[in-house]
Amino acid sequence: MAYNFAGGGDDQVFLMPPDPRDWLPEGHLAWAVRRSAGELDLAPFLSAYRADGQGKRAYHPRMMVALILYCYCKGIRSSRAVEMATFDDVGARVICGGLHPDHATCARFVTRHKEPLKGLLVQSLTACAREGLVRVDVTAGDGTKVKANASMAANATAEQLGLGIAELEELLEAEVAAWIEQARAADAAEDALFGGDDGVPPAGGTPAGAARKRTAGKLARRKAAQAKLEAGEQARRQQAEAERAERIAKLAAEKDRLETRAGQELARGQAKVDHYAQRAAARAAGSAAWPRGRRPAPAEQQRDVRAAAASAARAAARLEAAIAAPAAAPAPARAARANVTDLASRVMPLKKGGYDQLYNLQALACRGPVIAAIATHDSTADTYALHPLLAAAAANLAAAGISDPIGKALFDAGYASEANFTAGCPAELYVAVTRESVQAGQQPGGTAPLCGHPGWQAMAAKLDTPEGRALYKQRKAIIEPVFAQLFARFGRTLHYRGDMVTTEIHLWAAVHNTLKAIRARTRREQRERQAAARQPAPAAA
Repeated sequence: MAYNFAGGGDDQVFLMPPDPRDWLPEGHLAWAVRRSAGELDLAPFLSAYRADGQGKRAYHPRMMVALILYCYCKGIRSSRAVEMATFDDVGARVICGGLHPDHATCARFVTRHKEPLKGLLVQSLTACAREGLVRVDVTAGDGTKVKANASMAANATAEQLGLGIAELEELLEAEVAAWIEQARAADAAEDALFGGDDGVPPAGGTPAGAARKRTAGKLARRKAAQAKLEAGEQARRQQAEAERAERIAKLAAEKDRLETRAGQELARGQAKVDHYAQRAAARAAGSAAWPRGRRPAPAEQQRDVRAAAASAARAAARLEAAIAAPAAAPAPARAARANVTDLASRVMPLKKGGYDQLYNLQALACRGPVIAAIATHDSTADTYALHPLLAAAAANLAAAGISDPIGKALFDAGYASEANFTAGCPAELYVAVTRESVQAGQQPGGTAPLCGHPGWQAMAAKLDTPEGRALYKQRKAIIEPVFAQLFARFGRTLHYRGDMVTTEIHLWAAVHNTLKAIRARTRREQRERQAAARQPAPAAA
């Protein structure tokens, strides 16, 4: 029996066309990413290279940016995976033109150009604006937790860090001493064999040199964690000092007020005594009747004068005690800890219970959904992230050349606070004051706004109007798909650590917006081709 199969043999020499433009269909993602990268302003990238052509040849930033964007579009973030994509992914091979940047080159490119890569978010907003996707009349913000590239077991107290630093310093000193002794022995052996003195051999590239580098890195990370804890303790002491100064100022003002009151009471008491003495002297002269009432006690012995003087004395004693007492910050419930792997991450509660080493990821999006701003917030709660997020979005929109101000900003109840409601804000805020399901009209009931807080009362009244209810119902449809699409593409675990986390999440947002712009442009060009095809052909002359 004869089968009719294609493939199955391993002796085929070449199957792909000689022209790389024939390797992929016309609408492939690689072509769209190459086109988008060709429209980027690469001046921030090029400024990091020598303009005189000297030095070793580097890969063009346009190719590297296109490669990183393409791989991120496919959820590939690891530098080794990016390197392998240039071998086994046809789109990556086309973008690189047959070149294969290794994983170290890819990692160094991202680290070296972290600020220009963050700026791709602004350029992606510009691309979306060209396609009419950026409408800032209604925006929505939200926050969620993402896993840091660090373990909770790497958290240490200041005492633990001090012990670890001492051990690592001793270890590093021993390693350096062993290397010097090894270098001297090798030099002596060479002198005995060849004569002469060529000096100490270089340490780079040896296993011992790699071990010293790892030890030095551990030591540097622990010292940075120790510095962070010391900075936190210093901030607590400064806050305690500020609170002490504020308390002393209040007590001094209270003491002055009570001393003034005591002086006034003493003056009134003395006036009573003087008035009675004048009436008594007039009666003795026969020109007036005997004064009514009992003879007043001396002014210092009168009840009101003594009470006022006692209050002033107690205030003075409280002031003296406050001045004598040193500023002492209250002891925390548990010792402060810092993560030696990723200093910027924190232990935060998970939504469904438990704790993990996390970042609080914040994003603001407009309809589309297009991301206008993305950031991390150094707190479990979202309350204090509202106004910084709006400010970042306004700055990104202005940098992208979008002059329209943010109209209305929708946030859930995690951002509700009297400070947020009363602080000046260019955007009109619609912040939920109760549970999401109740605020969106999905369930009846809900918690009444806090009494005595005018900001809460005004926000509740605004959301209770037909316009407020209709607006707030749009919040989920604007911001929730952003996180769903980001996590479907990248997962919920960050790849980088420290200050590189900001670059990574900005790359997430830039890729998200770039794909939106690519799809919008593809649809627009398809409509234009269809419209051109429907046009009647010009009549022959």
